[in-house]
Parts: sequence; structure tokens; C-alpha cells
Amino acid sequence: MMLMIGGHPRSGTTLLQTLCDLHPDMAVTNEFGCFSFLGQPSGDYNRSIYNRWQRVQGRWAFDIAYARYTPLLRLNNLLFALRHLYLYRRKRQGAVVTAVSLEATYRTMYPHARVVGDKWPHYLYRMDKYVQETDLTRLVIYRDCRDVTSSFLVQARTNWKDTDWVQNVDTAEKIAAKWVRGIEIMEKYADKLIILQYEALMHEPEKELKRVSEAIGLDPAGFPTDMIDPGSIGKYHKGLSDAELETVLRIAGP
Repeated sequence: MMLMIGGHPRSGTTLLQTLCDLHPDMAVTNEFGCFSFLGQPSGDYNRSIYNRWQRVQGRWAFDIAYARYTPLLRLNNLLFALRHLYLYRRKRQGAVVTAVSLEATYRTMYPHARVVGDKWPHYLYRMDKYVQETDLTRLVIYRDCRDVTSSFLVQARTNWKDTDWVQNVDTAEKIAAKWVRGIEIMEKYADKLIILQYEALMHEPEKELKRVSEAIGLDPAGFPTDMIDPGSIGKYHKGLSDAELETVLRIAGP
């Protein structure tokens, strides 16, 4: 099975990806972005993946197994991308990138895994395209817009402040509006998605992960639930001003 994980940034996608990747029967990469290129000519895939690496370099690990090697992340990400492309050339089927070819490539990279895939929050916003893929399972997570906005603004004002895209999501109004679009997409394709609520996952991890396990056919005991911390819920009380909270409720409340 080929699995895609998406959701609004700061909604728990990284936690969900980590939980899945640590399951003994799963291997899920971290924002490698391979599904972004579905339908592209296979001959252009090398350039697409190289451009993805150029954008990421060493800001995070494509494979969290080597995330602790911080000084080598840039090199490790490049080696990961090159190995992926080498195996993709051997496994590809047809003239365009397909989920079937990506799955065959991932299965060679991770022979122990019954479920393989990639996490990238922005997959959610391209779901019109992905729901047409019959060989792709889509798992999305959403979170209280107040906590999403608070967490996102912290990043936008610190770690992300020098990026070329942050001006598109640097106010409570912009973040809440994007969150609403994400919820509308989930509602539109609810019958084609596995949908998790972050707060439910925090409070009842065994129940929620069992639901995911049943959908993808794996043993729920494989998920390491000890890393789940409900203390992350409700931090918006300290992170949002009264004006920002009022803005979020006006846009996302309904």
C-alpha cells in the first residue's frame, strides 16, 4: 500500500509521520514531495527531485532515520534522492510518474515495510488531483484552528521569517482562511480520505490509531503511543492576542 499524509502545517503531520515511520511494518518519508510529480513525464522526474532537494537541502531529513546527523543532513538528503532516482529508473512503468512506480521504488528502498509513503502537509491542498489515484491511500489530520494559528505565527516570526513564501501566511487572517480551505477539502472528499483529528489522537491515541490500522491493514500495537503528549492542546491562550483570536473565530468559527 502507498500512503500519503497531509494536513495544514502545524496540525500534527510530523507527529503522524513519525508514528507511522516507527511502526515496524511501515516506512514513511518526510516531505520528500514525490507525489507532487504524479503524472509528470518520467524523463523529467530527475530534475523535479533535484529541484526538491535544492529547496530543502539540509533543513530537515527526508528519512528521519538519519535526522540526528544534523551536520550531514544536506549530504544525506542528496544521497537519498540519488538512490531513489536510481531505483525509480529501474522500477518505473510507463511514460509518466505513477503511484504504482513510486510504490515499487519505495518497496525496494524499504523491503521490510508493508505500507510505504510520504508526508507533506501541502498534499492536502492538491487533493483534487490525488483522489483520482486508485493506487494511493490518503491520510489527513486536522487541528483546532486556534492552536494551528498560534503555532504557525510563532514559526512565521522566527524560523520561517526569511523564507520566500511566508508573506502569504504571516497573519492570523491568512492562516485561518487557509485552514478553512483545508477543512472544506476534507469535507468534500471525506469518503476518499482517512481523517484524524489531532485532539482526538492526543486524548485517545489507541482508539484513533486502531482506526487507522484497520483502514491500512496493520497491527495497531506497532505504533509507539508513548510519544503522544496532550499538553500541546490549548496553547493558543498564550500565543494569540485578543485581536488575533477574534480574527480566527470570525473566519474559522463557523
